[in-house]
Amino acid sequence: MRIGRARDVARMLPFVIVASSLSSGVARADVSSVDGANAPIVRIQIPGQANLTIRTWDRPTVLVEGAESGAFVIERHTNRVPAMLPPTLIRLGQIKTADGNSITLPAESFVVSTLPAGQRTAVVVRAEPGRELGPVTITIPADTALLAANVGRGSLALRDYKDGTFILHLHSGTAQLDNVGGDGFVQVLRGPVIANDSNFSRLRARTAIGALIFERCRSRQIEATSVNGNIVYDGGTFDAGLARFDSTSGNVAIGVGGPAQFGARAGGSGKVYALFDRRAQVDNRDGEATAVVEGGGPVINATSGGGNVYLYDGSLRTRAKVPPEWRAPQALLRRVNVRNAAPPGARELPTPRELPKPRQPLPANPPPKPRPGRKFL
Repeated sequence: MRIGRARDVARMLPFVIVASSLSSGVARADVSSVDGANAPIVRIQIPGQANLTIRTWDRPTVLVEGAESGAFVIERHTNRVPAMLPPTLIRLGQIKTADGNSITLPAESFVVSTLPAGQRTAVVVRAEPGRELGPVTITIPADTALLAANVGRGSLALRDYKDGTFILHLHSGTAQLDNVGGDGFVQVLRGPVIANDSNFSRLRARTAIGALIFERCRSRQIEATSVNGNIVYDGGTFDAGLARFDSTSGNVAIGVGGPAQFGARAGGSGKVYALFDRRAQVDNRDGEATAVVEGGGPVINATSGGGNVYLYDGSLRTRAKVPPEWRAPQALLRRVNVRNAAPPGARELPTPRELPKPRQPLPANPPPKPRPGRKFL
């Protein structure tokens, strides 16, 4: 494959999987599963409203539950991933504020490193335009190499996905990551991103209007930014690598559970506050501070253009008493419980191991159909 062709593939990968198509199948309405999907690429596209939960199981099957009949089109393709895959283009996002101004998240690139070259099953689950859906659960193989999901409004929850790359886009609503690992990119234009008990090799998370909240997470490389929202990384740990947290106008609060070295800056009328129970050396003056905790460790950078920066150890949520200036980030953490409640109308589905064997699966290996040229999904 020519270099220019590979670049086009990478640019379109999050939303349109492009490669040489060897075989394909399409299903509607009555078919809710695709079997024989080993380490697949999974793409989920819901342009309207939905409360989407994505979870994993140990079967080579993609299963869709909770949707109305005819709400989705499910496609299966066997694709060839190119050997040379440049960084994937993340397109810019734009949203209007309450006062009519616009916030733009610029385009940037994201490297997908979990997609080896060669033949790969691709499963596309696409909701028809104009349909407003309630709770939808999509179960994917645990070894899914790449997951790309795009939801217009509602909620998007990813649970127990650990070994591949995930790229999640939500226009308005709550994005939630529970017990997630691997590499990922998460963008919400209006609403929070909430991550719990996760271990990230590489995470890029950004919001235009909304908080970024991480509890009990471990990160080797993390870059979290918000234009008009607060950021809290509570009771977490870091491995040596990149750690950067930045809010244009909100507060930034970072609590660590081990040795660390902080660099912090608060612009405008903001201040940098420090609250350490363990041994720490803090130099804080004129809105800039450094802190070395327990002799130093991974370097963490935290900045706010117009809010405060809070540096501490342990969990702010569990502290019984805090000084008055620390109540704002603590209150934000305690409100997360309300946001994590199930949306109206949601129902508990059985765990993946209890799910029945999928009915009417698409053929695992349909006979190839010779077609000229290349296939675009």
